[in-house]
Amino acid sequence: MRKLFFSLMGVVLIGTLSFGQQFTDLSQEVPFDSSIRRGVLPNGLSYYIKHNENPKGAASFYIYQNVGASLETDEQDGLAHFLEHMAFNGTTTFPGKSMLDMLEKNGVKFGRDVNAYTTRNETVYNMSRVPTSREGLVDSCLLVLRDWCDELSLEEAEIDAERGVISEEWRTRRNASFRVQAKTAPIIFNNTIYAQRDAIGELDVIKNFDPKELRSFYHEWYRTDLQAVAIVGDIDVDTIEAKVKALFSAIPAIENPKERAVVAIPDNEEPRYVQVMEPEYKNVTIDLKIRYKKQNDNTLAGLRENYINSFFNALLSGRIKELVQESKQPYQRASVGLGSLERGYGTFDVFASCEPGKEAAAFEAAYTELERVLRYGFTETELERLKTNMLVSVENSYKKRDLIGAESYCKAIKTAYLQQVSIPDGEFKYQFAKAIIPGITAEEVSAVAQKYLTDRNRSYVITGPEREPGTVFISQKEIEDIVANVQNSDLAPYVDNAPVSTELLSSLPEAGEIVSEKKIEEFNATEWTLSNGAKVVYKFDDYVKEAVVLTGQSNGGSSLYGVEDIPSFNAAADFVGGFGIGDFDAVQFKKVTTGKTAACGFNIGGYSESVSGSTKVVDLETMLQLVYMRFEEPRFDKENFDRLMEINYRNAANEVKTAKSIMRDTLNTIISNGNPRSLKFSKEYLDRINFERMKEIYQERFANAGDFTFFIVGDVPEEELKPLVEQYIGSIHSNGKTEKWVDNGNYYPTGKHEYRIEVPMQDPKATIVLKFRNEFDYSREAVIYQQIIGSILNLRYTENIREKEGGTYGVTVKPTVSRIPNMKYGLNIQFDCDPTKADHLKELVYKELDVIQKNVQSSDLDKVVLNMKKNYGQKVENNGYWMSVLQTYYSTNENKLDPGYYEDIIERVTTKDIAKAAKKFLKNADVLDVVFLPESDKQSLTIHSNN
Repeated sequence: MRKLFFSLMGVVLIGTLSFGQQFTDLSQEVPFDSSIRRGVLPNGLSYYIKHNENPKGAASFYIYQNVGASLETDEQDGLAHFLEHMAFNGTTTFPGKSMLDMLEKNGVKFGRDVNAYTTRNETVYNMSRVPTSREGLVDSCLLVLRDWCDELSLEEAEIDAERGVISEEWRTRRNASFRVQAKTAPIIFNNTIYAQRDAIGELDVIKNFDPKELRSFYHEWYRTDLQAVAIVGDIDVDTIEAKVKALFSAIPAIENPKERAVVAIPDNEEPRYVQVMEPEYKNVTIDLKIRYKKQNDNTLAGLRENYINSFFNALLSGRIKELVQESKQPYQRASVGLGSLERGYGTFDVFASCEPGKEAAAFEAAYTELERVLRYGFTETELERLKTNMLVSVENSYKKRDLIGAESYCKAIKTAYLQQVSIPDGEFKYQFAKAIIPGITAEEVSAVAQKYLTDRNRSYVITGPEREPGTVFISQKEIEDIVANVQNSDLAPYVDNAPVSTELLSSLPEAGEIVSEKKIEEFNATEWTLSNGAKVVYKFDDYVKEAVVLTGQSNGGSSLYGVEDIPSFNAAADFVGGFGIGDFDAVQFKKVTTGKTAACGFNIGGYSESVSGSTKVVDLETMLQLVYMRFEEPRFDKENFDRLMEINYRNAANEVKTAKSIMRDTLNTIISNGNPRSLKFSKEYLDRINFERMKEIYQERFANAGDFTFFIVGDVPEEELKPLVEQYIGSIHSNGKTEKWVDNGNYYPTGKHEYRIEVPMQDPKATIVLKFRNEFDYSREAVIYQQIIGSILNLRYTENIREKEGGTYGVTVKPTVSRIPNMKYGLNIQFDCDPTKADHLKELVYKELDVIQKNVQSSDLDKVVLNMKKNYGQKVENNGYWMSVLQTYYSTNENKLDPGYYEDIIERVTTKDIAKAAKKFLKNADVLDVVFLPESDKQSLTIHSNN
């Protein structure tokens, strides 16, 4: 049978040459999107320029360096990443921090709009969402790109100052996954340089390297033949191209450049095996990885093969999901399919994750599904459903092709440059998919497994929790014996149990009617009141063609229930959505909605419950049927419930305490402060979940359409929507009651509480968490000022704690505002650092809090306000935006379109306003000051408090 698939595949490939005249020659190159202006300068630098008005009035500037950690010597380990940091610490045109200062003074924020990253094979810098109304700013961004190419200062003082920042980033990255990857990489990458280079590098090198090593790496690899720039946005392409040519052509090409070779991973004829035990891991993973070389095939045949490979992954993933949903499996997660590894290489993986002791059964179950495909292939029916869904997805993407954002284009350009492939335009992708997808056969997709399932280049990668030395979770021989046994076993073919009925509803409900209607002139919207009491607010919006979104919301949530019901309430929120709907379980529902774009989910939270939906207009009735069914025909599956509960009981019994989980749980305990409604996940918690009570709670939350307000926004005419609303929303039951959420009390600790908590941890670091909270009356000014306070503090901490002190990789500052159950303003500050510096750095945090109450720098306020104006001005008035406008109006009676809601406030805000607001907030604020430190003996949790 396996040989037959190969011969059939050959026949099919030949046969496909007869489809559509446009694509008869599959050896043709994929055409490059002609709307992207591209070229290569005489010095070898590539450029890509495209006009794009999403968002309008802005552009993104990128530089792609075909350079990464794999090019480092041992003395340079980590310097590719270090060099990336130095690009923001002084160039010829922008000395010191003046580049970031210039950008932030124009509303372009470091971290959000300005950033960079480094991997083993690439380094990418970006300035995104830059306003283009000022030509001078655009010119400055081009100068930044030019300097990133060839004009980094690399001053010794700046290098030494950055050592601390990167040392703290190194500390932050040290976690269980990082430790495991370091130990498995030599096997996966067969002891090549990839196994030695993780981009962040070695701490000893970071702290002690000679600056000449950094300069050597820079001059050797940052060169025009390994660089490309991209400018995408609301710009004139001809003008920008002329400027790029003039500016970048002046950069000299490097004479006799060193070869930029791609790392070749040698073949291994015999399988390789590695087992890594990690104290913070709970489950065992078994991963058979088969490495293969990937070719950058830029032909139509290559594009077609990409579809075939993606179909293989999707179909096998679908089968495994069905098994999990329909029966108990020995694995918690499993997958089989193709994935990426590093440049030029991919892997074919058979993966399973399970509890310790179930390794053999879990891997056998996963491999059995692969073997089932090898013997019998995929069925025509499951492939046809996938093809139908794919064609619908392709058509939807085609209709939204004019809405693709600048950032998406920049990401595609990066792939095009680094992998030397084309970016086809939307028209080509649509026409190619329509022509190619119908001709793909089940035999071709089935043959993918045999193509990649080779005996060479195999690795067995096993990870699991720490056990006694010498413990083997599962050996190489045991895995190979499982494979042999599965191959020799009796195995039935997959049976595709398609639903008998393709109708969601067996009969139409009795329609209601619209009993009153009023216009909401401010938003050009209409409110309908239905005979069952439900309100529907409708707004026509065709920004996204043929798309419709819906949200229905009611007050109540878990606030209406006692402590004894909270576990069952949470189960209703978490479980019911996976049971399916109406007469269809989750598997059958997916099949019966093949080709449909309609989706509808629900949420039940602390103070409300809601339904939400989205669809293309062609499936509008289906979406509204699903909304009706969420109320009237929910599905409750006891067998599925029992399986989920069993998994949760196992998770509770096998919980592994990590430094992160200990800190999280401890902090939650402090914040809950004895609140009886704050329940910890445990066996006792699970014992309180009751299937029947869960069912009752769900039905209670969705028993009364009259207590819901539904918002519908999209490209559907009123006359088409009205009868469907009456049919499906108007027919939902109502009991005439109106519910309100309940305030169950405030247990948050009042006053100031300081804690020093010692936690056992593998990689010593301190974590500082500061939480400030205060309650006072609501005003729009207070809300916006709170956002400004957080942004200004972010600037101050970046400058004084990250840059000047080199004390942390970054201080996270999050201002918060909540109105339910009462008005609360908050400020959360958190960072990691060297334990020996924790007290000093925390003192600096408080110092800035003192300063902002007395003296706000006008330069800081200007930067923050400009960024806020820019972001607000670049908002897209799509369905989601209008949904937010309408919901805000109905929930708070505030008009987001009114200049007084936002623009007027940030236009007139002063430094005195912010200082006054900061003083008002911080005066008498409740404070939680928590410092987590490593425990020297790593034996127990120690808490020292000073309240």
